[in-house]
Amino acid sequence: MVESNDSTKQVSRREKTFFCLLILSLIFLLICGMACSKEEETGEGLAKSSQEKSAIASSGAKDLIVATTTSLQDSGLLDVIIPVFKEESGLKVKVIAVGTGEAIEMGRRQVADLLLVHSPDMEVKFMAEGYGERREELMSSDFVLVGPPSDKAGVRNKTFPEAFSLVAKKQTPFVSRADNSGTHNLEMKIWAEAGIEPSGNWYLQTGQGMGESLQIASEKQAYILSDYPTFHRLRSSLNLEVLTRDERFANVYSAIVVKNKSGRINASGAEALANFLISDKVQKMIVTFGADFEGKAGLFKALRLNGENEEK
Repeated sequence: MVESNDSTKQVSRREKTFFCLLILSLIFLLICGMACSKEEETGEGLAKSSQEKSAIASSGAKDLIVATTTSLQDSGLLDVIIPVFKEESGLKVKVIAVGTGEAIEMGRRQVADLLLVHSPDMEVKFMAEGYGERREELMSSDFVLVGPPSDKAGVRNKTFPEAFSLVAKKQTPFVSRADNSGTHNLEMKIWAEAGIEPSGNWYLQTGQGMGESLQIASEKQAYILSDYPTFHRLRSSLNLEVLTRDERFANVYSAIVVKNKSGRINASGAEALANFLISDKVQKMIVTFGADFEGKAGLFKALRLNGENEEK
């Protein structure tokens, strides 16, 4: 009788163990099922979120980021053109004024949609490296060498290399933007053509934009290379005057649509602004900017008037 009771107890324990294992297995299967279902839902949510972001970007809801050279911003021209584009396109436009070198770097980093720049060598390299979708030459203006009315270096009516040589020889103060802008790059080319590597206390490097550098040149009674539109706008506050021009050095501005390598570029907005800038309507605005009622010519020459919209 004792042996029979022991056997019965052992069978009962085995049944209980089996039942517990069965319950645990069912619970495990239920948890796995819920996890898989949750994972599928999460995946669908992420896919939906990505699709929504893509739709928002393609709809033009993203602000249009324009990186422009400071000289173009300082001239005041963009204050005339950009509001018209905003009104006609309905797009939000954020303009960031930096040197041409920094504007091009912003394009490389995919943090600007359209560039307004004026350094053809740098622009051609940018396009050749595959960062630009489209480049359009828009307009040009003059570069001028401005300085104190006394003109102690005697640069008046000289070519740029001749004038730079005289400044260096007499070590009269010269202000350089030194900011890798289009103006700064041209300045360095002129020094190289003159066979001079500028240095010394007379050579003042600001690292600032065109407007700020002109103010410093006025305070120091120094010479400085400037685009004419910016100097024209600020000249009433400056004790400087235009001393010479050199027709060999044109100041050509281009618009570059940045190639959308990252998926973050507002390509449609950039294309719309590029098309707007080369339109006859805007080209006429460009050519009349700064003109007066006495027939004085504007500050810029339009390069795309009469619908000549071939790609560069």
